[in-house]
Amino acid sequence: MGASVNPMTKNDLEPISPVEAKDMYLEARKQEVSKSTLDGYHYRLKHFIRWCEDVERIDNMNDLSGRDLQRYKTWRRDDGDLKPISLEGQLDALRIFIRWCGSIDAVDPDLHEKFEALMPKLDKSDEQSESLLEIDQAEALLEYQRKFEHASRPHAIMEILWHTGIRLGALHSLDLDDYDEEHERLALRHRPESDTPSRTGKKGSG
Repeated sequence: MGASVNPMTKNDLEPISPVEAKDMYLEARKQEVSKSTLDGYHYRLKHFIRWCEDVERIDNMNDLSGRDLQRYKTWRRDDGDLKPISLEGQLDALRIFIRWCGSIDAVDPDLHEKFEALMPKLDKSDEQSESLLEIDQAEALLEYQRKFEHASRPHAIMEILWHTGIRLGALHSLDLDDYDEEHERLALRHRPESDTPSRTGKKGSG
């Protein structure tokens, strides 16, 4: 019988301040992404660093807990007057950072899993936002998905939306048979009899 592996405890973590962790994260990604993408990472994490330093006075990432993340969510929502869709994007960026922090013994390696309960529940009205997805944000998201979520459903959706610019209604109407592998094209078809009708009621291609 193999020896059991004890889970990491707080005593096993290595002390590091939030700003040091952020700087180390950016340095680690420096050779992997463009300057604009790196600036995007900095922008999305600066609010968390501000909260740690000025609001909660957290000077060691080892102390970060699920309750802290819940408090940050509430603070960021109110501080930025964010819509659910925008808050979800910022929390997802923080989740990726926290997951990386777990890999360098800065936080509990399972802490990033707490975000599943933190993500805002979106309804149809929340899914639409007047804000645009910035190029650096899209590039950062795609780079992460290609590395850690390759070929997953969210990854496939993001690639299609980013490269074709089709509407969400058209995306929902797609089936596997609509992909022409030989010509690398998508065919949009109206299917009133199915669960995936095209909103336009017309044929098209992307």
